[in-house]
Amino acid sequence: MVSINRRNFIGGVIAAASSARLAPAMQAQDGGPAGPERNWTRRGLIDAGGSNEPYLFVVRRGGQRLDARKTIEFQQSEELLRQLQSAGVEVFHTHFYKGFGMAAEREEMEDTRRAVAAAHRLGMKADTYIQWNSLMYETFFLEEPKAVDWVQYDAAGAPVMLPYGFQQSYRYCPCFNNQDYLAYLKKVVRFAIVEVQTDFIHFDNFGLNAEPESCHCPACTEGFRKRLRNKYSPAQLRERFGFDRVDFVNPPRWNRNNTPDTMQIIYDPAFQEWIDFRCQTMANALEQMHDYALSLNPDVAVEINPGGITGRNTAWESGIDHSRLLRFTKACWSEEEGPVGYASDSPFLSKIRSYKLARAYSNILLAYIDDDALAFAEALAFNQTPGFVGVYPLTPTTQQYLDFYRENRDMYEETEDLANVGVLRSYASLTYNNAGVQLSTELVEQALIEGGVPFDLVFDEMLHDLAKYKVLILPNCECLSDNQLSLLRNYVERGGALVVIGQTGLFDEWRRVRVVPGLQGMVEGQGTAVGYQQDVLARSERAAGATRKTVGKGRVGYLAAVEFDGPKPSLPPYFPVGKEFWRRPKNWGELLELVWWASGDQVQVRLKAPRGVVINYTCQPSKHRAFIHVLNYDRSNSAGSVAVELAAHLPNDRIARSATAHTPGSKGAQQLALETSGTAMQCTLPNVKTYSVVKIEW
Repeated sequence: MVSINRRNFIGGVIAAASSARLAPAMQAQDGGPAGPERNWTRRGLIDAGGSNEPYLFVVRRGGQRLDARKTIEFQQSEELLRQLQSAGVEVFHTHFYKGFGMAAEREEMEDTRRAVAAAHRLGMKADTYIQWNSLMYETFFLEEPKAVDWVQYDAAGAPVMLPYGFQQSYRYCPCFNNQDYLAYLKKVVRFAIVEVQTDFIHFDNFGLNAEPESCHCPACTEGFRKRLRNKYSPAQLRERFGFDRVDFVNPPRWNRNNTPDTMQIIYDPAFQEWIDFRCQTMANALEQMHDYALSLNPDVAVEINPGGITGRNTAWESGIDHSRLLRFTKACWSEEEGPVGYASDSPFLSKIRSYKLARAYSNILLAYIDDDALAFAEALAFNQTPGFVGVYPLTPTTQQYLDFYRENRDMYEETEDLANVGVLRSYASLTYNNAGVQLSTELVEQALIEGGVPFDLVFDEMLHDLAKYKVLILPNCECLSDNQLSLLRNYVERGGALVVIGQTGLFDEWRRVRVVPGLQGMVEGQGTAVGYQQDVLARSERAAGATRKTVGKGRVGYLAAVEFDGPKPSLPPYFPVGKEFWRRPKNWGELLELVWWASGDQVQVRLKAPRGVVINYTCQPSKHRAFIHVLNYDRSNSAGSVAVELAAHLPNDRIARSATAHTPGSKGAQQLALETSGTAMQCTLPNVKTYSVVKIEW
């Protein structure tokens, strides 16, 4: 049945291929450049271009200007490269492969080869765009007729298309469980590294379509069953499904009475495992590309565009589990829309969560920051480097901040985030009940952001080493395994502290209701689990008073809920908890007091400033320096004087000896009066309009 549907959809393309076969794809030779700059992105990233789009795509998409070819030629010209280099850009971003096939794109790939050579002559590195999830079948099938079997097909046998609207219906999605497609993509990677000698590979459109547009081809269906057999023993399969033969367990199927966009809580074992399978498919494919790229040149940096943390259930919708992906990359993109900033009675908008995600995995986040002083400042404070600074010509604002970064780069290189508060982002909890758990998590993060409390994002695999943290916050982390609960108990017994919120630990990792609450004996005042399908956003979230308890050498605080302040916005299909929810919770003060108590008054920084001021705390231990980055998100008002106090120890119990303020647009550093008391210190910034960084030396 699937085979018949495929032939209907491609409309005779294969027949045409026999009489109009394009030239074979280019054959790259073995070997590649090897340079001395391995891990060169650790110095930071100043990336600009250039364009993602080759002329072939601009024409096929339609609606272009009549001078489109001239514009694209300029975007790869040595004239542009010299202008970018003189502005301080170090990495040139340009198009390389869009998905039409290497034969169809050969001429423009050669243009990219010449542009990369010119960039290298100017001492710049090259960042080349490769389309990950798009196969332009009109030309691709001419080059590779067998590619009809490389496409994703949904349960009805229709090819899955990128969700750009029907006017781009020529963009089929390839199947990442099809090894023939991955072998073809490796040919593209080889040509980029060996022939073009790129330094940086940008994989775009890194994600899968949301249900019901998931791939049900034979490779995916049988691959799903194979993963179940490899993941679980027969006894575990019986515990998971009630039986141990999974020969006919299928990916989820849908109808008009059972639509994926209305599933708030996911408890069907097959659905849960299908989400895991899709996430692992993407991770496995990326791992192959990463290993292959580095086998050709170990200095090449790999980057993907999976999006950041924006409130979506990325595992369920897109097959994206960041923790499985970012271990293979040096950088990642997040195309979050809209400006950052804060105004009274409006959500507090930032990209802080996405920056913290990238930092958790030693990645650099690329985001749209050009021509926006606050967005650029946010990147410096939380990314410790600009990332992508735009396209030519760079704006005066971009140039001012870029000059500031280059002049003070030594304050940003090789820094460590010094937060001793962590917030757990539990995969199972967020994936199986995004609406309820994501809201709690975002509200906790918002309270910390606006309360001036430096924090890290913590992911499941990081629970094995929590020594860095005085406090770990568990925001409604419903689904925790026995092993995770054991790690948390050991952490507290050894002197760590937990702030537990809501239904944390009331379910296991498969979202089965625990008869005995997972944190029983540690948490006072926690209720029992709500029913499977109860709407968590609709039920009462009135938080009772916090409870506090000493456990072993550690502490555990409990709060029944974090309360959304005001009427809740409505949730669209798939229940993303988007930026409209990014408000400080009503009981934020009670939450922060609980964090301070749990830490034993050892949260590093206290902030005295108007609402809208945010900080980040970093350190360079080898240089005996720490930095407090101070940002004012209120675009309408200067923050005035801002006092920051280091209430906890500097690294190695050092005592501060000087503090200076560094501000874009100001000449030189400003010496700050430093008040010390033992190992604590306080200084005051006289005026913060947008961004200043305080350098503390000991």
